[in-house]
Amino acid sequence: MSIRKYFLSGAAIASVFFSATTAMAQSTEDVGVEILQLLVDEGLIPFDKAQGILVKARQNAAERAQAEVAASAEDVINVPYVPETVREEIAQTVKDDVTASAQNEGWIAPNVLPDWAKRINISGDLRVRGQFENYGEDNFPFFPDANAINQQGGVTDADGFPLLNSIFDRKRVMYRARLNFEADVTDRVKVGVRLASGDEPGAISTNSSFGSYFDRNAIWVDRAFVDVEPVDGFHFIAGRMPNPFYSTNLVWDEDINPEGVILAGEYEFAGLGKLFASGGVFPLQERELFDDSYLYAGQFGASVDYNDSFFAKVAGAYYHYDKVQSLKNAPDGSRLTDWSAPQFLSKGNSLFNMRTDGLTTLAGLASEFELVSGTAELGYSVGDTSFRLIGEVVKNLALDEEQINVLRGEEGVTPGDIGWYIRAEAGYPVITKAGEWRVSAGYRHVETDAVLDIFTDSDFALGGTDVEGYEVEAAYGIYDNINLNLRWFSSDSIERAPLSLDVLQIDLNVNF
Repeated sequence: MSIRKYFLSGAAIASVFFSATTAMAQSTEDVGVEILQLLVDEGLIPFDKAQGILVKARQNAAERAQAEVAASAEDVINVPYVPETVREEIAQTVKDDVTASAQNEGWIAPNVLPDWAKRINISGDLRVRGQFENYGEDNFPFFPDANAINQQGGVTDADGFPLLNSIFDRKRVMYRARLNFEADVTDRVKVGVRLASGDEPGAISTNSSFGSYFDRNAIWVDRAFVDVEPVDGFHFIAGRMPNPFYSTNLVWDEDINPEGVILAGEYEFAGLGKLFASGGVFPLQERELFDDSYLYAGQFGASVDYNDSFFAKVAGAYYHYDKVQSLKNAPDGSRLTDWSAPQFLSKGNSLFNMRTDGLTTLAGLASEFELVSGTAELGYSVGDTSFRLIGEVVKNLALDEEQINVLRGEEGVTPGDIGWYIRAEAGYPVITKAGEWRVSAGYRHVETDAVLDIFTDSDFALGGTDVEGYEVEAAYGIYDNINLNLRWFSSDSIERAPLSLDVLQIDLNVNF
């Protein structure tokens, strides 16, 4: 509402007031009118609502005053006057009417929200990270960047290949921002949407790097899902959802949000623990003219919590990646199977040149992926702190080394199908208050085709497979909902040419 409208509304109220009580000596002391005037001036209630409340109050006051004067002197000429007690009654009437309207309509009542707003929960986090990358002096300097090759639709060999950085140390500052909305549509239906930062398309990173001349960054839809709970403990979830599988970051990076549908449920045994299971279908690559790629996944597990101190959890999972292995083109140099090239690649998986013309290169996945994994956790709680040991083992049942060598046409990096990870952790599992802390240390070994390299942890060795090494972490709450986190990763290649990398990350995390 404009200033002019504020003025006109106030003038209209004053005009009605003074025309009706011209003999009132203390009209400016009318608390009810002042309350209404202030509400109109602030744009909290419309003028017509204020006028209606005032008219109603004045009518009641006038009738009461007229009755009192008539009763005291019927033959005396009445002079309009509103006694102090009546003016107080006007003020109280106005206050009661305004408060009732505010509570019923939810337009100005303090600390009172309309029902639709109460069903929405908004949260988020911001992370600012300093990252220091130190490459070994003996690293091989010419690793082809397979993802860059495929993003160009293939490259001409004579022009050379885009290369991965393996020798130049790097210092970066980056941030991650996420804003999460969750709404309870009904008691059994929930929807969620999360927006996140990120420099590039992809499933495993929401980091945006500083250093682009203050150019604005993109915002991505990180989650968009509906969660239906038809009966207690069972959920049907569809959309881009939080990772529904219990795992470490060996198989799934912490930023993964799978797209698809899943049915998940759990059954709790009183005083003993609970069983949980899930199964779902997740499209990986949609193709207009050819077969799509899918992930079919399921998991079954159990957890025990004894006397609020000892706890344990174990689960087994099966992940079948359908039609992710690429097809080699015919020997005549045609490109009829280029459609089977992977949409994204990281580094480490066994690859081959899909092209047969001898002039160009397009990278293809040489192995199929059918994974079985086991994840286990054992711990002990003392108050709010805990001590835990967590680990995961994964094996690719579909690895066929002979088939990989046939697709390559020659022997290359020795394929491997095993990955394992173990971590010890002590402190507060989630840091929310000043003074809380956590320390951890871990080791991992991930062979070339143990997992898909685009989905495994993107921080260790800066992503990918065919790596092994250590990690150390320490975190401390410096304020409520604000913590400082330091992580150090030291990795080496397993089968390919030498590639050593140390990464130090210093994170400032803010949650709200």
